[in-house]
Amino acid sequence: MGKQIQLLMSTKDEEQLIAFLHSTCEIEIFESFAPTKEGLLVHGFNEMFSGHWHYTIWNKSFQWNPEYGTVGTKAHDPECIGWYYFSNAAQAPVLEVTRSQPDLSAPGRLYWANNFSAPNGLSYDPEEFSRWIDKIWRWVRKTGYKISEMPLQPYALPHAAAQIA
Repeated sequence: MGKQIQLLMSTKDEEQLIAFLHSTCEIEIFESFAPTKEGLLVHGFNEMFSGHWHYTIWNKSFQWNPEYGTVGTKAHDPECIGWYYFSNAAQAPVLEVTRSQPDLSAPGRLYWANNFSAPNGLSYDPEEFSRWIDKIWRWVRKTGYKISEMPLQPYALPHAAAQIA
């Protein structure tokens, strides 16, 4: 089963999260979809939210050979037909980040699929990767504030917490 934590983050908090992740290991950040394979690799989260809700963060301490797929003709957004994505991300040593709503009305989340989507097992050490994930969760709980009044009881990182207070 996967691990997840609900999280409210402003764009400043997102930068703080990325800085923390960089302090733990070498990472690469990817968009979920891009018009080119090279366009998947980014250095941070896009300032625009439209089309930039979901990111994949690869802990490069763990081997992964990304496989690419292309968006098919039944795409929700016809402009994205033919765009690239990682078809094997669910089995990869990655942390998935879904951003909060810009007005902080709904949280995003951090998620690791673990072996939930890997019927043939994982090609990396899930116990070691879990230690990295646990370090991130501890950082969120130490840095953030639990918002018990909201559905899913997310943690709010400091800048977001100040905005909703």
